Amino acid sequence: MSKLLTVTRSIAVTAFAAATLLSFGGPASAAPDRQPVSGDDRATAHEGNAKAQECAQLFPGSRAIATADLTVVTDGSGTYLDITAIADGTDVVGVVVKGGPAYNRYDAAALGDLPWLDLHSPLVPSGKPAQISHWFACGVSTNPTTTTPPATTEPPTTTEPSTTPGEPTTSEPTTTDGTPTESTTTSAAVVPAADHEDLAQTGFSGGWLVALGATLLLGGGALLFLMRTRGARR
Repeated sequence: MSKLLTVTRSIAVTAFAAATLLSFGGPASAAPDRQPVSGDDRATAHEGNAKAQECAQLFPGSRAIATADLTVVTDGSGTYLDITAIADGTDVVGVVVKGGPAYNRYDAAALGDLPWLDLHSPLVPSGKPAQISHWFACGVSTNPTTTTPPATTEPPTTTEPSTTPGEPTTSEPTTTDGTPTESTTTSAAVVPAADHEDLAQTGFSGGWLVALGATLLLGGGALLFLMRTRGARR
């Protein structure tokens, strides 16, 4: 009889221990299957952690935006945050809010126009958002690029050389297609002196020769006459 009681007690203790293990093991094994809940229609919840360096993967083509470019207000409990302004030249494409074992991913298109209010992390089993451990924004720069027009240069001005009447002008030799051209010199035309009606006076006078010729002619005539007269007398 005592042996039967001992066996019964052993079975009862074993059953109690098994029930206790099942009561603790059941929720533990079911916990990993629980999906995070965003608790916000504007966000999608994801398990694990997220960092600002992963902006390019979370929002393709983006980069982390400095908090100095955003105007942010958080509540006293560190559970909610508001983004009320974004610096000029910055375009935010998404926001990530991490808390607990998961994070909420907000797309700017779903958030609409500023301000973006009451952003938070996924819900915990209590049904409330987890306290924010960290958050970051992703975006791109939209600073317009300015193009400087090319500088314009005005053509040089040329001054025509002045010429003085009567003085020769000399043109500089120019070269066209590698062939030199001769320089030409233009001189003022020489005006000939006016012709005189009379011949130029040379200083020579032939009057005395005429007188000498006449004297010789008369002398010769007289000599001839004398010789004839003498011949007739003989």
